[in-house]
Amino acid sequence: MLVFEMPELEEIYRGTGVSKGLDRGLLVYDNGALLVEEGMAIGACAFQAGGYTYFASVKSIERKGSFIEVESQIDTRLEISVLGIKSKLVTKTHEMLVKHFYMKQENWQEKLLKKGEIIRKIFDVNTCFVKGPSLGTVKTVYEVGNGIVKTDLSCCAKIGGRFFVMNELGGSKFDKSIVNGEVLFAPSGWQKIETECELYSDSHSLAFTVAEDSVPENVRSSLYWGREYIEDFCSWSGFESEIKCSTGKFENYRYKVVFRRVAR
Repeated sequence: MLVFEMPELEEIYRGTGVSKGLDRGLLVYDNGALLVEEGMAIGACAFQAGGYTYFASVKSIERKGSFIEVESQIDTRLEISVLGIKSKLVTKTHEMLVKHFYMKQENWQEKLLKKGEIIRKIFDVNTCFVKGPSLGTVKTVYEVGNGIVKTDLSCCAKIGGRFFVMNELGGSKFDKSIVNGEVLFAPSGWQKIETECELYSDSHSLAFTVAEDSVPENVRSSLYWGREYIEDFCSWSGFESEIKCSTGKFENYRYKVVFRRVAR
C-alpha cells in the first residue's frame, strides 16, 4: 500500500548522500518501505539567483483532513569546498557549468557525472549547505489521494530568479522508464520532457509521473525528468518543474504526481 507522509518538524527527513541535510518534501512509502533515498521527495523547492542555488527549510506544518499545508523559508545556500576550503568562485563556476553546459548535454550527462565523481575524489570537492537570511517564503498545499498527490505552490521571494520544484524518489529503485508503453532505461541527468513518460521501479511494480494542472500567467515553466546514480554518493530519480519568474512572486502553481501499479 502506498502512503504519503509529512513528518513532524522535529522528525523532518533530511536524506542521504551528497544532499544530506536538506529538508525533504512529502515522503512516499510502499508497504512500509521509504522510497526516497537521496531524492528530495514530493514538492521540495530550490531557488537560483545571483549565481547561487538556495534551498527551502520547512518552518511549519498544518494538517486538515486530506490536506497538508507547509510553509518554508528559502534560507539555505549551496556552497562548494575544495581541499576543505569554501570558495565563492568555485561555487559560482560550478553553478554556471551545471546551468549552461551539463543541463544541455543530454547525451553526455552520465559520462560527465562519472568524470565529475573522479574529480571530486581527487580534489576533495564537497557540497556544503549554509544557513543565511531568508530570501522569501514558499507555501505548499498537498492534497493526498489514493495513488495521487495534488500540489498547490506559491512563492514570495525578494528577487527574481529560477524556481525549481522537485519530485524525486530513490535512484536505485526507479532505474527504468516507461515511454509509449515501452520499458526503457531511465534518462541520465536532467532531460526536458518531450512526450508522456513515467519512471518505473521493477522491484516495487510501481511507476509515477508528473502533470501540470495550472501555471500562473506571470511565469514560464518547463518540465524535466531524469536520474543520477553513483553508489555511496548520489541516488535520485524524478521529475522537476523549472519556473522562471522575473518578480520572484507567483501564486497557485498546481500540478499532480500520479502513481500506478505495473503488472510484471
